Amino acid sequence: MEIPAVFNLGHVALLMLLSLIGWWLLRNLGLRDQAMRLVRNHCQRSDVQLLDESIALTGVRIARNRRGRPNLVRRYAFEFTVTGEHRYDGYIDLHGQQLLHLEMAPHPFPGEGPDVESQSRPNTTIHRIY
Repeated sequence: MEIPAVFNLGHVALLMLLSLIGWWLLRNLGLRDQAMRLVRNHCQRSDVQLLDESIALTGVRIARNRRGRPNLVRRYAFEFTVTGEHRYDGYIDLHGQQLLHLEMAPHPFPGEGPDVESQSRPNTTIHRIY
């Protein structure tokens, strides 16, 4: 009497593929969290408000690092505001785990622009958004 094979080479290959996909997804979540921390810190230093407290992966490409080895560059987009009235776009590029580039759209700096004239009036109340 022959015992049927329950676990064959096809099952091993499928298990390895699923493990690889799971590892890749967990790594991407960790890199997204790192990008979120970098963006949040940059927005705090720039005195702007990160909107929706979120970033979104918008692109992945292959580029070479300083040692000439190929690695993935992930681009995450985010939105921020200075006064609470207008939304501005920004993006961050991560090359592997390292910050490659962080750029914010042209925007008025806090304390500049049309609101500066209103600050000189004594009866005007200014509300800052943090």
